[in-house]
Amino acid sequence: MNMKFLGFMAVLSVVGMANAATSRSSMYQSINMQNAEGDTIRINRSSSESYHDDYAPRYTQHRVSRAGAYDGIETYRSQRAEQPMVAKDTYVKGKTYKKTMKRKYFIANPFYQPLQGQFGSVTTGEYLEGKYRFENDTGAVDRKLGEWSIKEDLSFGLTDRIALQGMAKYNKDKLTWKDVDTGGTDVYKNKGLNVYGLGLQGRIVDTNDWIATVSGYYEHQKHGVDYFIADLKAGYKVATSTIYGLLRGWAVNMEGDYYGDYMADDTTWAMLVYGESKDTLWMGEAGLGVWTVLAEDWTLNLEGLYGAYDWHNQFSIKGAFGWQPNDYFALNLYAKTSLYDSADGKVKDLHMGNLPITAADFMDPSQIFPVKLSKNREWSVGLQVMFQF
Repeated sequence: MNMKFLGFMAVLSVVGMANAATSRSSMYQSINMQNAEGDTIRINRSSSESYHDDYAPRYTQHRVSRAGAYDGIETYRSQRAEQPMVAKDTYVKGKTYKKTMKRKYFIANPFYQPLQGQFGSVTTGEYLEGKYRFENDTGAVDRKLGEWSIKEDLSFGLTDRIALQGMAKYNKDKLTWKDVDTGGTDVYKNKGLNVYGLGLQGRIVDTNDWIATVSGYYEHQKHGVDYFIADLKAGYKVATSTIYGLLRGWAVNMEGDYYGDYMADDTTWAMLVYGESKDTLWMGEAGLGVWTVLAEDWTLNLEGLYGAYDWHNQFSIKGAFGWQPNDYFALNLYAKTSLYDSADGKVKDLHMGNLPITAADFMDPSQIFPVKLSKNREWSVGLQVMFQF
């Protein structure tokens, strides 16, 4: 199979669209108290309600870890509604306890959502690479897509429970088809502001133990593809960690178009078709994750995700380290890779013909060649710069 091609059909990135929503988080707060003997007691809790300066934090027994004996927790808890928590307050119950508090808000938490009148910004720089081989009895071609992108997710708190979200993505792509036997290579390059969208997110639950958000948003791709996405995420708080699950589904308006890889040179064209002509594609994802505070300024997020993407399914894992020196700025370094993809072993149709392309040529059975996919792999690395203001 010796082909010279040029071109790329932009519907390839449907799998990545689920990442368009802004990262979300809740509050993490650490309180250190010291008794007369110098013993330190540290209380940790997570709650986005702690944004409010006049909020008196609520404690439960299982969130207390102690370096020494402390018998005043019940009395301390009983005073929470009467006395606001401010730095260097003094509480007296037989003994004097000196307390200091540092407010800590982790923007990289998966449940982040700005409160009323606040902005949240996540700027993501990412490199993504996807590979597979397609072949039949006449030859084999290695396909590789490399993409550099920068994406801005901006959210604004309409109320303490509802936030407006907007996003835009600029990407620079390089698609390569390489003939395995001859080494001949065909390349297509594309760049531009290709995706933008708008949506709403609501924080429907936020207690000492549970948190949940629901989102709905619309995204548009430059080549006329529309995405309608719904997202539900729920987590259980355990000390300084949140264990969560997520469900995400979206409809892609294809308007009856085929989609796949397309290449052409001066005289010939070829298209590897992923999906047949449909008005709407339905896709979904389900996942489990854990977000935890490693140290005062450091966080870790691990997530496993299973996705059903129309013509194939994929399981992937993602890990992210976050660093946040203050309440308003954070960096998040992440990596993601697929571990399984059902595309391996699937047979797809490769349509080929001479230019100019016509509908009759595209559907001509003599110009359609079944090929088998193998060695499917996708991975990405990225850096997120986050601001709360």
